[in-house]
Amino acid sequence: MLTVRAATAADVEPLGELLAQASVVDPVVAWLINDHALRYLTMHRFFTAELEFGVRHGIVDVVGHCDGVAIWYPHPVDRLLGAEHQRRRLRSCGDRHGPYAHYTFTAGRLEPTGRLEPTGRHHHLAFLAAAPWLRRQGIGSTLLAAHHARLDRIGMPAVVEASSQRQRAFYERQGYRVVRVAHLPAGGPPLWAMRRSGDPVDQPPMAAALRVG
Repeated sequence: MLTVRAATAADVEPLGELLAQASVVDPVVAWLINDHALRYLTMHRFFTAELEFGVRHGIVDVVGHCDGVAIWYPHPVDRLLGAEHQRRRLRSCGDRHGPYAHYTFTAGRLEPTGRLEPTGRHHHLAFLAAAPWLRRQGIGSTLLAAHHARLDRIGMPAVVEASSQRQRAFYERQGYRVVRVAHLPAGGPPLWAMRRSGDPVDQPPMAAALRVG
């Protein structure tokens, strides 16, 4: 049985490796960094910084012995904290900070914050990954189900940006719906902004069963 727990500082290194390994085939990461070897090194540095920040200021869920991870951030965020977060991300990208800035600009314009609810409050799924050798074992679904249960108790929406058709289909099976689509510059891949209502009334048992099947 898969169990979900909160990440600690001791999980940062193994989770950084997991996320870097899982990201090297992602279309957005490939667009950011052409060189495969440099891609892993850059993303390992990026995710190490991301996890250090997420463990302190976000919600980082882990399955098993770092077999899968989900990084969530509540929104809106404190302005100074958000600025620090972006500075950390840009520094970790090294000489690829320019393309990454294009990505964050595009993703930021996609996020459907204003249409979620009057306050704009929601949780953003920043990253979700399972160990590449353990895919299709229900790890991603288990991680999402754990946090969705928390969100549903308070009626909180969730948003995510899918960067591939496979990701889009996966999130649709978890109750997300596409609200906007955009393409990264210079022939970059599409991004799908997706939203899950978090309102149990919108997700009756029969509809949920049909989506999963």
